[in-house]
Amino acid sequence: MFRRIGFTALALVAALTFSACSPATGGNPDMDAAAIQSDLTAIDGVADAEVGFYNTGAPGRNALSTKLVVDETGLADLSTVLYAAIDVIAEQAPGWSSYEFSVAGLDDTSPTGRRGLNVDDYVTPEQMPYGTLGTSLTLTPDELQQAADS
Repeated sequence: MFRRIGFTALALVAALTFSACSPATGGNPDMDAAAIQSDLTAIDGVADAEVGFYNTGAPGRNALSTKLVVDETGLADLSTVLYAAIDVIAEQAPGWSSYEFSVAGLDDTSPTGRRGLNVDDYVTPEQMPYGTLGTSLTLTPDELQQAADS
């Protein structure tokens, strides 16, 4: 009985110690999303934008989600659009545990007027050497800042 209590107490102390070593980066859910979206839609080639956040699955760790809808101009130079969006987000929405940028293109044949795009179909690792390319671009806080500083 005492051994079980001792083990539980030790596990609790270890958990508290490790959680203190890695501060949570939850971002600011009260950010001015409307102002950020306005700045994103001002980027040449961006027809619409949306920002939101979600929990990454770990307590206190939230990711910022940026969804861009691009027109033909934005699609033709998607890496430039992404760098401009990264600059906006780095300046106005720091402190998140990760950042995700997804892209849709305008599509008159779609019921929603847009179709989802795989970022890695339009942007090469040479054009965007930061983060993880796939259906979206995912960046850590350090990668976001490196991309914004480049």
